[in-house]
Amino acid sequence: MLLFHCNWLAMGPFALAGMACAVPWLISHSPEFGLALQRGFALVCHQQAERSFNLFGGSIAVCARCLGIYIGATAGLMVQLPRRIAWRCLLVAAALNLADWLAEFGGLHGNWLAARFVLGLALGAAAAMLVIASIEKVKIPTQAKAA
Repeated sequence: MLLFHCNWLAMGPFALAGMACAVPWLISHSPEFGLALQRGFALVCHQQAERSFNLFGGSIAVCARCLGIYIGATAGLMVQLPRRIAWRCLLVAAALNLADWLAEFGGLHGNWLAARFVLGLALGAAAAMLVIASIEKVKIPTQAKAA
């Protein structure tokens, strides 16, 4: 059964996506803060400008796929699926991302920002749904014992 619920955990990836998008604006208005954030995101993303969306006159601090993962995770943390289904969704999303990477590496297609973003959305959402399903699975037995 698919359930939608508000989850405070979704604020984490939502804030990361917002900060990544704000970096170009921050660099022009508060360079030390913007550059510090950009450097922080460099720890998790290659930040190649040609693989990133442009906003506020510059590249956002993460590539299109990473931005998709953050936004997808935000949405996925608000969806509850059975763990088995969430696990299958993650496997499919990971396989699609791998297929896209292999296709580009093999020269079958070029730099498709929109495809990377959508595949990142799927990967982030699926991973987050698996996290929520795993958390809920752990919670249920402890709540049953307490009652």
